[in-house]
Amino acid sequence: MRILKEDVIIPLGRMYFIPKEDGLKAEDLIFETAGKYRVIDKPDCIAVHNDDCCKSIKVTIKIKD
Repeated sequence: MRILKEDVIIPLGRMYFIPKEDGLKAEDLIFETAGKYRVIDKPDCIAVHNDDCCKSIKVTIKIKD
């Protein structure tokens, strides 16, 4: 696995967008976080939504080999 983004802070109710490049799919990603999140697969990007009720979350995103 290689790290795509490390220690990204996603504020309460916000999203982090990952552009779909080189055939990247949501299934190719591993998310490590201490909070609740939701992955939304859009046509041009993959959105990681902070689904926690009351705090920002820190996320590390890795790509499967």
